[in-house]
Amino acid sequence: MKKLIAIGAIAAMTLFTSGIATAEVSDSIPVVLNVGQIFSLEIGAAALDLGELLEGETGGDGLTLYCRSNRGVAWRVQVKSSTILGRASAATIPLTNFKFNTYPLPDGGGTDSAGTFTDTPTALTESDQEAYAAAASEYSDTDVQVGLGLSLQVPYNTVSDIYDATVTCTITE
Repeated sequence: MKKLIAIGAIAAMTLFTSGIATAEVSDSIPVVLNVGQIFSLEIGAAALDLGELLEGETGGDGLTLYCRSNRGVAWRVQVKSSTILGRASAATIPLTNFKFNTYPLPDGGGTDSAGTFTDTPTALTESDQEAYAAAASEYSDTDVQVGLGLSLQVPYNTVSDIYDATVTCTITE
């Protein structure tokens, strides 16, 4: 008898609850997002000091260029130098003795930069020269790191002085 009452109660509850319509109300809103443009270049050092070099010696070092773009289009890095000028003597060192090259570096995620490098040492000029052309996979990569090597050979018969020049790197589409 207890089983019969329990089965009857379950059946009554099933009939009672199956007749109730479930209520549901929803609403929606549009979501808008503007992803800002990134197009920047930073040189990973404030200055490059080649130290003291004697006539005929070559000194140099490597720098990191931090390139960022999410514009989805081809970009490249160009490099140029001002005249290498002696502070006291106003003597110059020919730019043909000041060379650059670029080479792959891993980005923050561990992937090497994949574009086209200027891997042969090339004399700097006072006009922009292509140093790196991004690969298609880097057109929207916001962390491309490129190595920039700079080397200067002091020619014989160079006046003793402290010499200065400014190397300018530019990212362009």
